Amino acid sequence: MLPDCCYDYRYEAPIAKIFTTCDVCGESIFVGDSYYKIENLSICNDCINSFKEIAEEV
Repeated sequence: MLPDCCYDYRYEAPIAKIFTTCDVCGESIFVGDSYYKIENLSICNDCINSFKEIAEEV
C-alpha cells in the first residue's frame, strides 16, 4: 500500500554539526558555513555585514 502523503517518502537530512559560535551575536556557526576569523574572534556573516559602512563625504 502506498502512503497518503509524499512526505512519507523523504529521507532525513543529517544533523548539522556546530563548529563554533559567533562572538558578537552568540548564534551557532555550523560546519561548512563561512565566517570571519579576526584575531581571536569568530564572526558570522550577518554580524560582519552589520559593521559595514559606506564612506561618504561630509
